[in-house]
Amino acid sequence: MRVKIGFSKKKEILNDLRVRLVEFNAASEDQQTLAESIQQLDDLFLLVVVGEFNAGKSAFINALLGERLLEEGVTPTTTHINLLRYGENQDRELVNERQYILHLPVEWLAEISIVDTSRHQRHHSGSRSHHLAVRPYVGPVLFVTSADRPFTESERLFLERIRDWGKKVVIVINKIDILDSESDLAKVDDFVKENARLLLGVTPEIFPISARQALRAKQGEPELWPKSRFEALEEFIRETLDEKGRLRLKFLNPLGVGSHLVERYLNIVNSRLEVLREDFEAINDVDRQMQLYEADMQRDFKFRMSDIEKILYEMDQRGQDYFEETSGSPGCSTC
Repeated sequence: MRVKIGFSKKKEILNDLRVRLVEFNAASEDQQTLAESIQQLDDLFLLVVVGEFNAGKSAFINALLGERLLEEGVTPTTTHINLLRYGENQDRELVNERQYILHLPVEWLAEISIVDTSRHQRHHSGSRSHHLAVRPYVGPVLFVTSADRPFTESERLFLERIRDWGKKVVIVINKIDILDSESDLAKVDDFVKENARLLLGVTPEIFPISARQALRAKQGEPELWPKSRFEALEEFIRETLDEKGRLRLKFLNPLGVGSHLVERYLNIVNSRLEVLREDFEAINDVDRQMQLYEADMQRDFKFRMSDIEKILYEMDQRGQDYFEETSGSPGCSTC
């Protein structure tokens, strides 16, 4: 029988894990990740959008919000993470060296905030930065890839790393308007689906869309709306991210983080226990060797004592013989 655990009890379990990590002297990075994911349980729900700089990620967010609020382009414009939140006036606030908060007067952001990980993929380190940037955030990951070059090597690397943190991944194939035919789209969709299944172990929801056409449709060209295929994605977001769905997905992140850290440090503990087991076996082996050495020493000592006793006995006999001989000889003063 399954037992339901309440919100407060789940937080208590996660906070207890946090304390245990401190006692275990876990890596500060892991402690911070769990702490941030727990803290965000009390914050607005976060929708995390990731993708390489030329995948049309900013265009996708603009289409989602219905306005051209983020700068678009073919070159990276920032190495910061942007947290998009509701605000009566549009402004930009620097939180720290790696994060900005953008307040935007968009009603859609009143209940759901968006994490825009606009990061420049430098060599192969960018994918790791992407992964580290996404880890603490509560909410599903909308992974934006481009129809003209889906699943690049750095994108594969990112998905391999992010899957261990228990996050729900939704894949968005952007720029489908550049494809020549439905058969080309079907090939891209099948390619992404198969690779996602191999990398994630499951087949995630996949939405082929044209963010450019969707935004134009919302801004006065409604005939482009069906071609953009954006409605299915928006409907999925609305149904998935209702109040109950947001609460469930909120817990998926810290629970995924917690599960991953428990597994990691259990492996460390088991590794240390194995080392200790080998050490105990070595100590026991030394103890056995010492016992054998002691037994050999005692046996040798008995042999040596026998030799010494024999020598002493012979010396005693010679002494007695000497006294007997000298006491009975002529000229003895005691005769």
